[in-house]
Amino acid sequence: MMNRTIKQYCRVLMALMVSAILISCSDATQTNQDNAATDEQHSFAGETITVVIGLDASAGGTTVGRLIAKHLEQSLAGNPTVIVNNMPGASGLNAHLHVLLRAPNDGTTVYYGPRSSLGELLEFPGFTFKYSDFTPLGGVQISGLVVYARTDSVPGGFSEPKDVVATAEPLLFGGMPPEHGRMIISTMGLDLIGANYNYIAGYPSSGNYRAAVISGEVNTATDAAHAYLNNVVPVLVDEGHVLPVYSMPMLNAEGEMVQNALVPDVPSLPNLYETLNGEAPSGVLWDSIATLLEIDQTMQHVFLGPPGMDAAAAETFRTGVAEAMASAEFQEEAKRILSYVPGSVSYQRQAEILGATSGVSPEVLEYIKGHIEKNSGY
Repeated sequence: MMNRTIKQYCRVLMALMVSAILISCSDATQTNQDNAATDEQHSFAGETITVVIGLDASAGGTTVGRLIAKHLEQSLAGNPTVIVNNMPGASGLNAHLHVLLRAPNDGTTVYYGPRSSLGELLEFPGFTFKYSDFTPLGGVQISGLVVYARTDSVPGGFSEPKDVVATAEPLLFGGMPPEHGRMIISTMGLDLIGANYNYIAGYPSSGNYRAAVISGEVNTATDAAHAYLNNVVPVLVDEGHVLPVYSMPMLNAEGEMVQNALVPDVPSLPNLYETLNGEAPSGVLWDSIATLLEIDQTMQHVFLGPPGMDAAAAETFRTGVAEAMASAEFQEEAKRILSYVPGSVSYQRQAEILGATSGVSPEVLEYIKGHIEKNSGY
């Protein structure tokens, strides 16, 4: 009886072992198939790829998107036709939702343009999704920010940033709606160095508040570094009407803060703080600035595919974006048309940045909300 029981036990054990081996082999086969799908070269030959841009046709971001789209035709396997479909509205949500909900998963329809990490973080109306729901295809770093002020914003004029901090007269900072990421991080920088300012909202674009600085309606503003160099320096800085206060640091591929290479002579915010205070910045305000650099300012534009995008098509598109932006032809044309070369963000780094929004600490989240309320006059 005991021998029979032992034999039955051994049969059961043997069956379990065989089953486990079969399952393991099946899993390995599936893994190899998945890897093969990822490594497979997908060809877009004879196809038309639609790049949906969440901006109007005249926007500067559209110029960047069209330039990249032009070079994608040469870098994507199969040399497909690449067309741009501008779909503005609802701060980009129309384009987001079109690709998220209606785009085919074969890679023939993708999103390009800005994203609202703060929309996701603060759950603005319409943000019923997370950017990590999309298939990451690569990102674009436009350029960092420069905060500048009129020299007559300080009684008697100012010649260096510390004069702006020392003045008792509040600066008049002109900007877009106070929940705009560029406005939040720029005015947080003013708070960090101890500058006194009043936030003047209501300008629909950087061109509008730049004009207000020229007329003297406001005396302080922020611009992307390339726009600062192209539009502020020749009109205002060279004429002695404006000086830069600080630039926002950039994050390199390893996530380290570095000086904005486009404006090497403009002091970086953390360096200016250390000059003024004799120590490196710290605390929840600095943590909030660093968080916004990571989730909002490191990668201003993105290529996104629909959820569940075909793995081979996604891999081919990622390779195509990287090759297009690395090509000498693209960089030469970018310098001529844009006056600078946008940086390429790998899809792996893009996924990290998109995922970082969900990891924002409660303290930083509340600080950002309070800062928006302060600038809103609540």
